[in-house]
Amino acid sequence: MTTYDTTPRPAPKADGAIPLTVRFDPSEYLEIDRWILELRHQTGIRWDKAEVVRELLRMARTPDNILCDALIARARRTNA
Repeated sequence: MTTYDTTPRPAPKADGAIPLTVRFDPSEYLEIDRWILELRHQTGIRWDKAEVVRELLRMARTPDNILCDALIARARRTNA
């Protein structure tokens, strides 16, 4: 099994970075915006949306597989 370095790290420099686009409907976007503002409030860290997405993807690749297993279970329920 491949293990990943899941320690928090800064965003990559623009040179050589690979962009990723995630699209949301307007109502979901507002909900996500509020959630990220709450993360900022609770942690004192000024998260931006890209940092949150990167950290969630890193968390999904941790060896304990908790988030990955939850994503797989959700996919199986919604596609059953």
